[in-house]
Amino acid sequence: MNRFAFISLFVAAPLIAAPLTWETLIKSADDDVRYQASKKRANIATSRNTKLWDKLEFRYKLDGFSFAQHDFELRVTPKAFGEGSADRAHYEAQMAYANAQLAEDRAILLYDRYERAIHYLMRKRINALNQELYQINSDRIEVLHIKSGSANFNPQDLMSALEKEASIRAALISDSNSLQNSEKKLRRWIPDFESIELDSSWLPTMEDIESWLKDGVEVNDNFPQVAMAKGKMDSEKARAKQDVASRRDYISHIGIGYSMKVESLMKKYKDLDAYDISGTGVYTDYADEWKEEMGCEASNVTLCDGYASILVPDKDSRQTKDKFFLNVGVKLPFFDSNKDNDLRNQVADLDAEGDYMQKSRDVSVKVNRLVEQINGFLAQWKVQKDFADKVKAGNIFEQFAKDAGSEPLLLLRARESAVESELNAAKLETDIYDLYLELLQYAGQLSKEGVQNHLVGGLK
Repeated sequence: MNRFAFISLFVAAPLIAAPLTWETLIKSADDDVRYQASKKRANIATSRNTKLWDKLEFRYKLDGFSFAQHDFELRVTPKAFGEGSADRAHYEAQMAYANAQLAEDRAILLYDRYERAIHYLMRKRINALNQELYQINSDRIEVLHIKSGSANFNPQDLMSALEKEASIRAALISDSNSLQNSEKKLRRWIPDFESIELDSSWLPTMEDIESWLKDGVEVNDNFPQVAMAKGKMDSEKARAKQDVASRRDYISHIGIGYSMKVESLMKKYKDLDAYDISGTGVYTDYADEWKEEMGCEASNVTLCDGYASILVPDKDSRQTKDKFFLNVGVKLPFFDSNKDNDLRNQVADLDAEGDYMQKSRDVSVKVNRLVEQINGFLAQWKVQKDFADKVKAGNIFEQFAKDAGSEPLLLLRARESAVESELNAAKLETDIYDLYLELLQYAGQLSKEGVQNHLVGGLK
């Protein structure tokens, strides 16, 4: 083999399809687009930000358009009394609901995969039994053709055998179509497998299922549908508590501010007399304005008597601690009426409890019905299985051979009875597995992660 051929084989090796096994089939549920979207939704629903306050705002106030005085305030609206615990309760309820919904979505995906795989295995088994019945019936037809010239030949037996041949052939065609459809559906989840290697040893025995259902199944809050209803109920109650807590906002806001004055822009009207604007006064620069305001024409302003209001510069003489201020708003709850809100919350609580109890009851009724149906099918399965086992053990063959002198038709009938019992038992097992799988879905067993085989764990 040249180097290029070796490289081509090395590149193509990972592309060779692997057989479909139980492990790869179950793992495909985790990679399913629906499950990934459900996980993202659950992560978003369960994300939580710590809320230290209801609102934080920055306020600015301009005192006059001279832009000389500016007030800055940082105002906090605190959480109402009890709102923190109500928020936590609501978050926990939402998280429980989201996780229950995620579990339900995972259970649906795994149910489809287990159901289709079990259907494929049982249909293969039924197909093998139908082929065996077809061969037995063909042998009967051959024997009847041989006996057609004898005195004890009954044409009706041959006609019945030919009719049965057509019926079995139709069953074989149905088996083939069902197996093809099952393989197509399996390829929707894992499109590139080369063969199906699903082992029937993966399935629990009928005896195991019977022992698991011996004491019945008790419905609890761990069942996904019940957990979803409980999460919704708790969420409604927590939301009502949030509504009640939000009305306990007795302190509407707390603000801390700083009042700043720009001295270069500050001016104020001040009553000045002659001594304020005289040579030794503080406001000598405003002498002309004062004289004009006073109407004084004396050369010496001290001869003018009286006060004039003059706009002069101002100074911020406050202490630093006086430049800060506190702003507090207190709500007077005695004049509020919340009776309508309280009544609405009580009704919402009762509705949520009613929905939870109804869902719990529906699931309990459905689960009990499934258990009853499975136990009924198990009783029928035992009868069919016991008869088939007796025939296989040879007792009935020996009796037929003794009574009929090894009559071929009677021996074929004995074989046929055994195979028919096996076929009936296989069909009953199919029904039992379908119901048992549905029961596992209700119980939340299919929702568990990190489990290799969900079928053998039972309902514990």
